[in-house]
Amino acid sequence: MPLRAQDDSTKVRELEEVVITATRNERTMGALPMPVTLVQTPMIKTMGSVRLNDVLTEQTGLVVVPQVNGMGNGIQIQGFNPDYTLILVDGEPLIGRFTGSLELSRLTVGNIKQIEIVKGPSSSLYGSEALAGVINIITEKPTSNTAKFSTRYATNNTLDLNATAGLACKNWSASIFGNRYSTDGYDLSPDVFGKTVSPFRNYTLGARINTKLSSKTDISIGGRYFTEQQDYNFDVLANSQSTRTFGSGNVNDWNFNPVITHRFSEKFKAIARYYTTGYTTDTYLKRQRDDSITYTDNFDQKFTRYEVNGEYFFNDQNITTIGAGFIDENVTTSRYANGRQEFQRTQYLFAQHEWNGWKPLTIIVGGRFDYNSIYGEQLSPKLSARFELNPKVIFKASMGVGFKAPDFRQLYYNFFNAAGGGYTVLGTEVAKTRIQDFEQKGLIASYVNGQQPLGKLEAERSLSFNAGARLALLQSLSWDINLFRNTINNLIDLQPVAFTTANQTIYSYRNIKRALTQGIETDLSYQVVKNVSLSLGYQMLFAKDRDVTDAIDRGEVFWRDPATLQTQRLTQGEYFGLYNRSRHTGNFKIFYKNQSSGWEGSLRVIYRGKFGVGDVQGNIQGQTIPPSDRNNNSILDSYDSFVPGYALVNLSVAKTIQQIRLQLGVDNLFDYTNPIFISNLPGRLVYASVSFSLFEKSNNQ
Repeated sequence: MPLRAQDDSTKVRELEEVVITATRNERTMGALPMPVTLVQTPMIKTMGSVRLNDVLTEQTGLVVVPQVNGMGNGIQIQGFNPDYTLILVDGEPLIGRFTGSLELSRLTVGNIKQIEIVKGPSSSLYGSEALAGVINIITEKPTSNTAKFSTRYATNNTLDLNATAGLACKNWSASIFGNRYSTDGYDLSPDVFGKTVSPFRNYTLGARINTKLSSKTDISIGGRYFTEQQDYNFDVLANSQSTRTFGSGNVNDWNFNPVITHRFSEKFKAIARYYTTGYTTDTYLKRQRDDSITYTDNFDQKFTRYEVNGEYFFNDQNITTIGAGFIDENVTTSRYANGRQEFQRTQYLFAQHEWNGWKPLTIIVGGRFDYNSIYGEQLSPKLSARFELNPKVIFKASMGVGFKAPDFRQLYYNFFNAAGGGYTVLGTEVAKTRIQDFEQKGLIASYVNGQQPLGKLEAERSLSFNAGARLALLQSLSWDINLFRNTINNLIDLQPVAFTTANQTIYSYRNIKRALTQGIETDLSYQVVKNVSLSLGYQMLFAKDRDVTDAIDRGEVFWRDPATLQTQRLTQGEYFGLYNRSRHTGNFKIFYKNQSSGWEGSLRVIYRGKFGVGDVQGNIQGQTIPPSDRNNNSILDSYDSFVPGYALVNLSVAKTIQQIRLQLGVDNLFDYTNPIFISNLPGRLVYASVSFSLFEKSNNQ
């Protein structure tokens, strides 16, 4: 279907801003009825970022949160944990959530064309894991013969090397991309032996071939391979005793993705996709004093998907998309019961219709039906609308049902973490048997909330609303605003269920009946002068357990002053909400670019407000992370301890001289660190980069 200029409120400027993720077919940004953020190559280059997490942490409404052990980062959207955001590369999912979050830093941005961020439930198109939203990384496809090389050196002996080559002819194109990334890691706690993040080095190799078999048929074949080696040296704390250890870790990630597109007529085209991917990790730790193995961990996941979808263009006012697919997924890991292979299979159908019978109004209605071998069937409908009052005022609204199925980890975990101070995590399918084993051996000291049975986990479901507007206040000034509300039923939460006689905690998973996240996001963009642009982003978020708010209304929740020991009823204003969510986040950015002189630069300020930390254990070095709950009422209220808010200041400046580009920059200018609670912040990072590009005239011109 051709892109329609009349759908775009800013016409020529946004005709190139084509987004695929939100509707599974090409649409201009201005034509979309749901909140979407688009980050393109020029901005990524000006920022000086080299890994995906660096880019995402600077976007409004996105918060990169560290895992407890400092060995990974996930993305939080509209108050949802990282588990709820689907990460795609060229429309295909990344796997490897063996700790719940995908490690974002394993993705380089060296060959990225743009990043599409869709906020709000997208289960109607993408199924489970898209309950909070979708982030799709679109890689570059060559339109001419190109060769690009770049290198960046930064603090902590961090080295990033990139090489890209592309060939383009009349009926085919091919590209190959390579990246090497290495660092000595960093140490935020010099009084403890070992580093907060250990040294590692990784390699990425990607390739894609696109060919036009005929005027109606296109074939694309792509693949990617990633490998990483990690070096460990640290103390393991268990039963109040410290053991010095050393070891290694290995990560391998690969995928293969052929796609066939056939245009049966001007009105109908079909796309057939095959996607297979694998992710493996192996970790080994030994005692330094005798070389004996003290800890091993492995994870092996395979994912295969077959999908066919078609798009029928009835006329300018009606477009229908329909598709079906099959997913086969399995996992084998030492963290699951008896190390056996667990699997699940999913069959799904989805459909979507876009109506534009009245020029100012566009309505998109769709839904998806999933049938899974473990959790059964799920239906996820969605309705979106866009109304153009005039070229300067556009209203958008969407309502959708999202779902997230219990994953392998929540069902089959059977994991004792000796390296993290000694705690056990059990999936619900194995928890009953394992706890009985603990009882028979006399190892249970007490239960949390009594000896309550662990029930079968239900799939999480959300009902979400997004409503907002885009205002072109002046020719150079635009304002986007979005209100959101997500109600979640059967939220899956990790909770302590028992304590052992060795004072170690046993965790398992339960459904929280009702949760809520709601708030407002806003972005203001202003072209100050020809070469200078300014943007201001802000999110206010309320994330709460609705059962707690109801209990507060009934006067059943109390807080106790730890100094005076006086107990009082808690009010709604004193209840802060769910852990690890900031009420206020924001950003302020200034970009400068002078095409004729070759100079460009940026100043970016990223703010995250205070947040509380729940009852977690320790990091990989065995350090204890203190909980926020000072008055022992098991909720986060205004009388608890909070991680204070902080701001990061990032600077960059670059100069292009013909085919050579030089760049200097500093991230976290004022060297903010918080070793215990924010282990993903390494302190001030200074970097310098050089890139070289060769361009030749396109062969198909």
